[in-house]
Amino acid sequence: MNVLDTATPPAPGKLSPSALIPPKNPASVLNKLKTSPGGFYAGTPRLAYRAEYFTGGRDGNILITKGLDHDEEFIIRGDGDFNPANVFHGRLADLKLSCRLTAGRSKAFKFSSRDFPTVVNNLSAFENLVPKERYYETVSVIQDAIGHGRSIKLTHNLFEANDEAQGGTSDEDGNGSTAITHPDSLGSEFDIVTWPVADRCKGHLQDVASKHNICPLPAYDQNHVLIPPLQYEAKLKGALVEVHMAFYHHRVKKSRRDIFEAVL
Repeated sequence: MNVLDTATPPAPGKLSPSALIPPKNPASVLNKLKTSPGGFYAGTPRLAYRAEYFTGGRDGNILITKGLDHDEEFIIRGDGDFNPANVFHGRLADLKLSCRLTAGRSKAFKFSSRDFPTVVNNLSAFENLVPKERYYETVSVIQDAIGHGRSIKLTHNLFEANDEAQGGTSDEDGNGSTAITHPDSLGSEFDIVTWPVADRCKGHLQDVASKHNICPLPAYDQNHVLIPPLQYEAKLKGALVEVHMAFYHHRVKKSRRDIFEAVL
């Protein structure tokens, strides 16, 4: 990721925090992805053969595994291009930021383009593990990106209901994943009240602010600093990124759709 460092230089004889972080190289990044605990490298060949789909009834369905850097076509903004006049956009509180992940084009990180077709094939195979209902529409994470071929749609829930809205305490978002950090521990640029949205969304933002917390995009720069929303487009558009995602399936009986999501 090409990020310009505009911070004040450290005093002579002192090291800045960024100086303590060793530079990444392709081999170390690939090794980290392949050996990271709690998950699998999505570029592993025939990964679906290591997984099995179980129907969980009330507890939901689950895909169990048996014992990248990529170039991003950026469409994320602070308000996710939400338009309250569009009836299909629903509520601002349900907004999901989204972007399309495409094959990398870095000469140094060649594996990002070499392994990308395998990543796509693995996700497609995961979708095929789910028993299909007749006449159901499938909403896939695999999409066509103009000029880039196949891409992976990534999503992120921007808001989570706070304790007041839930009538209790919760550390999880709507997809069962833990929020990045408590909003009080973030700087003012991550405050829900001042979150950057278009003028058409400001009234809706005020409505959700009292009963929701912001879940910033879990995007970090090369110094492991959380990227603020006003810099999403400048720092992420077209960047080479290391992506960690969770794979979800939702069966919506009312609309007769099987919806798959790759969630950040």
